[in-house]
Amino acid sequence: MSADELTVLIADDHALVRDGMRGLVCDVLGEVRFIEAGDGDALMRAARAWPAAHLALVDLNMPGMERGFRLAELAHHHPRLPLVVISALTSPDVVRRTLELPSVHAFVPKSAPSDQICAAIEAALRGDKLPFAHRAPEAKRPEVVLTPRMEEVRQLLRQGMSNKLIARTLGISEGTVKNHMSEIFKALQVSNRTQAAQLDADSL
Repeated sequence: MSADELTVLIADDHALVRDGMRGLVCDVLGEVRFIEAGDGDALMRAARAWPAAHLALVDLNMPGMERGFRLAELAHHHPRLPLVVISALTSPDVVRRTLELPSVHAFVPKSAPSDQICAAIEAALRGDKLPFAHRAPEAKRPEVVLTPRMEEVRQLLRQGMSNKLIARTLGISEGTVKNHMSEIFKALQVSNRTQAAQLDADSL
């Protein structure tokens, strides 16, 4: 099966997180068709509209998911759709109940590094099931200090702009934007746009 035949559902109520997930999926699979949903109802509609989708990346903590009970409904009605849950809800009971669903192939914390998310995507498409990777409690995050230019770039990132559009908006090169992004990720102690977007939405 060629990559351009793949259809991937991405369900998260943060547009920036969905944007980051698209980037990770493209890193693993190349060009694919993306179907996006911002809540549980939209996810169910998308699954009905695309019954032959090859993969779904789903956040439990979004409107309409009922703390994961909607995921069980999705798994029941679409048992052949491989699911990867990427969520900040990582209590032992939530993780256990989620991984008990036969079509859930991995449960990945949103704080996980990008390579762990990519590994979950690959495993789901192979039909493998990954155990939950417990993470040690993180140390308290130091105060974030950004230069004025880095703050400008960060604000545009939070608006969902691509590097190319940020460069055009600020009148700088795309390479300079990438350098600023690297420094922002280092300052925020994250490794990709998805984590930076989630941190912006929930922590800053």
